[in-house]
Amino acid sequence: MSLLDNKGLFHVSAKSRAALYPFITVFALTAVLSYLVAQPLLRPLAWSTLLSFFAYPLFRLLKDRLFRGRFPIIAAALTTAAIVLLLVIPALFVGLSIAREGIRLYGYLADHFLRLGTNPLADLEALLPEGWVARLNPLLEQLSFLSGTLRQAATWLGSSLATASRGFLENAFRLGYQLIVIAVASFFLLKDGHLILQFVKDITPLSSDQRDAFFGRIRRMMVAMIYGVTLTAGLQAALGIAGWLFVGLPNPAIFGLMMFILAMIPFVGTPLVWGPAALYLILAGQVRDGIILLIWGIVVVSTIDNLIRPIFISEGSKVHILIVFTGVVGGLSAWGFLGLFLGPIILTMFVFLLDTYRLAWRDAREG
Repeated sequence: MSLLDNKGLFHVSAKSRAALYPFITVFALTAVLSYLVAQPLLRPLAWSTLLSFFAYPLFRLLKDRLFRGRFPIIAAALTTAAIVLLLVIPALFVGLSIAREGIRLYGYLADHFLRLGTNPLADLEALLPEGWVARLNPLLEQLSFLSGTLRQAATWLGSSLATASRGFLENAFRLGYQLIVIAVASFFLLKDGHLILQFVKDITPLSSDQRDAFFGRIRRMMVAMIYGVTLTAGLQAALGIAGWLFVGLPNPAIFGLMMFILAMIPFVGTPLVWGPAALYLILAGQVRDGIILLIWGIVVVSTIDNLIRPIFISEGSKVHILIVFTGVVGGLSAWGFLGLFLGPIILTMFVFLLDTYRLAWRDAREG
């Protein structure tokens, strides 16, 4: 006999509640132990879930069209291989490029800070645009007493560079391990994902209509974030890198990643990257390149967001923009890049459940 009434609310007698206490105790203990077992894998499992959702249309195409409903294992294996080859491995190469450029940038700054501590007026010319040093000479003459502080900064930067180099090697092994976990989990999520989803639906303590609305809301949000926001941000970052390379600015991979992340944050966007860069070029005397980058950013990079995002998102996630903004910024702070996707999804689930409770409680009071 179901413990839910027609409104989706729990109604358990006192006798049944007492009989549930031992089960709840054992269940809570095993849940805690299961979390401790799975905790090291939660991040790659979350990535595999997102990647599997992203690649699921390919799995359905292979299974239903190519194999005509047969050989789901082969379809899942081919889709997993596509995830690894087309998504994960390029991401690893981008990560390696960013790490390499980051280490080079650290070394460049460390070298100039070290020289800056002994000869500030001469060596600042390598860091500032042409003509700036002459304007700042009165202030720069006061930097002689800061030489000790600058040397300490250079020492700290050098030690940070050494630490980053060791950490990069450790991260390379960890990324390889996580890649194996992502590949294995993605294969089974693609092959048996419908069974897992049905199991989660069955244990969700909501009525049938509420379950459909709940999972429909989650699906719309995942489509909006993974397809709409990600693909639009990727296109903006690619166009931004093209303009960046055209005007000859250094470290395109690092600033391209910054544009990619900022493009996914509401009310922020890529102007925070190419805008200061264009201003720097203009102040450095490269007025033509600065204007070109500024026009390219305004006309192409920024407007592509308004043209492409609605096509990808279609009817949209139907979630208030404040929830999306809070989820993106808070998720980014809590879980890094993965939080850009998990944050809005988790907040959407919470708000939906809270609204479901509000409606059920209102019906109970009025009934």
